Amino acid sequence: MGIYSYKAVDSKNQMVKGEIEAESEMEVTTQLAKMGLMPISISYKPSKPAGESKTEKKPFSLTAFLNKSKKANITAVVIFTRQFATIIRAAVPILEGLGVLAEQTEDPVLKSALFAVIHDVEGGMSLSQALSRHPGVFSELYINTVVAGESAGVLDKVLMKLASMLEDDLETQTKVQSALRYPIMVVGALFIAVYVLSVFVVPQFAKIYTDAHMKLPLPTQIMIFISVAFKQYWYLVFGGFGGVFFLFRWIINTSQGRLVWDTFKFTMPVFGKVYTKITMLRFGSMLSVLYQAGLPVLRTLDIVGLTIGNKVLAIEIGKIKRDVAEGKGISGGVLNSKFFPRLVGYMISIGEKSGSLSIMLDSVCDYYDMEVKTAVGNLTTLIEPIMTAVLGTVVMGMALAIFLPLWSLISVFKGGG
Repeated sequence: MGIYSYKAVDSKNQMVKGEIEAESEMEVTTQLAKMGLMPISISYKPSKPAGESKTEKKPFSLTAFLNKSKKANITAVVIFTRQFATIIRAAVPILEGLGVLAEQTEDPVLKSALFAVIHDVEGGMSLSQALSRHPGVFSELYINTVVAGESAGVLDKVLMKLASMLEDDLETQTKVQSALRYPIMVVGALFIAVYVLSVFVVPQFAKIYTDAHMKLPLPTQIMIFISVAFKQYWYLVFGGFGGVFFLFRWIINTSQGRLVWDTFKFTMPVFGKVYTKITMLRFGSMLSVLYQAGLPVLRTLDIVGLTIGNKVLAIEIGKIKRDVAEGKGISGGVLNSKFFPRLVGYMISIGEKSGSLSIMLDSVCDYYDMEVKTAVGNLTTLIEPIMTAVLGTVVMGMALAIFLPLWSLISVFKGGG
């Protein structure tokens, strides 16, 4: 446990500062949401002063660490979520329902997490707090969605919507993986081809060109440089790839890095439009459920910002909330944001003016649900010409690197003969 200081905004758009004892930033966010506050910044403070002796230090538990880091099967989580929503809708007590679902689930990680959740809820924790102790099973989106359901008193409806969102995400992920299978195979084959040529073929030609004292063209110089790197400094090459990967993971987990990465998601080639549509579907779904539950608009926007899963969009939703507080309506802020398609703003505007916002939000969800399925289905068609161009460029580059000097050498021999 540690002490976290926070700055947040309440329902009256007033700045609130304070400290909370929690195990993680996610738990702080959960507690603030239950207090009706929208976090602006959260920072960790040591639970004890630096000069104080460390007493009652909790020993490190390898088992607990491994349990927290284990990932549950997403399909099992989706099935559990839908069943849990049905149980709550049937007015079955939460602990009893969790017990039944924990017994019947076949996923060992999910089963272990559910029994731990039951124990924590029995000990006085809220459901969302208990779930947040298992980040490998329940994502931040999942936790914040449960917080929304608890706050609005519509946990069953929110869980049903969450289950649908997770199913759509799983279906989209499966289709994207299927679409990426071809380019991954192509990239893998290219890497193997470049490696084999660099280690076994290029050195032979390089020796011939060196002995002939030829001036080598740029493609050949690049190929020889790659050959030397793979053959003599392979540990630096592969270590560099690994270092770049882990550096990237570290950067996107920082506050500023996450903002940059979440912004890039909307503009990345090919996948940017798909991501935008998926995000709009999530935005419309959560806004529709909470609005129809009768939650105040400002509180609804707070919760949607927490559950959207994108920090940049969460900031934009915070701006929309300020506009709403000033009496401008949701549509004005949506239309002024570069991250929301104009169509979303126009449809929300029509709903606000006609008094049928819930109907228009459902229309937004239906439209983007169809758009996401169509866009994901067309991914393979969009990727294939790009990969063909990449493949042709690399093959042509390798061929020119090897044969351009060879043709020059043949011309010299003919001229000398």
